[in-house]
Amino acid sequence: MAAIMDIIFSMVLGGAILMIILNAHDIASPNHSVYNGDMLVQEMLITTAQMVEGEFRNMGYGIPQNQSSITYADTSDITFRCDLGRDGGLIDQIRYYLGPTSELSKTQNELDRYLHRTENGGSRTEVGVVTVFKLNYITHSGEVLLTPVASDRLSEIFVVELTMEVQNPYAIMRKGSEVGEGERIALFSS
Repeated sequence: MAAIMDIIFSMVLGGAILMIILNAHDIASPNHSVYNGDMLVQEMLITTAQMVEGEFRNMGYGIPQNQSSITYADTSDITFRCDLGRDGGLIDQIRYYLGPTSELSKTQNELDRYLHRTENGGSRTEVGVVTVFKLNYITHSGEVLLTPVASDRLSEIFVVELTMEVQNPYAIMRKGSEVGEGERIALFSS
């Protein structure tokens, strides 16, 4: 009789331990996916931000003081001039703009867009994939200019404020019961 009780007790204890292990796996798996998504987002953002910040920092280099370095300024589209070769020669015209979501309709994230760059009106290149690329233009006195900035006010731009968001292209799907009103069904790291 004692042997049967030992077997039953060990089965109950073993079953409880098995349930704890399965529950721990269910918790650890989504956390691991979120961690990997966060790492992917950081790498994507760093790559894109370094290129954009580097060129924005050189905006107006080699342009005479009496000329505006920015030739067009809108919420998600900017064209500016600078001497990329730094040789005092040809002045280059650089344009950054946000593409439509239809370009990346095959990704899981419906907000993904290419950030495009053109140089001197040539062929466009994709700088990176972003979900938000928003520009604000501020004068020397701190006034935020309305976009698109009127051509007679382009020379007043003193600061270009850039807001950029990157989300991972793959996300953890949630159950319908976990999704609140107005929330997306997938959890994208951003």
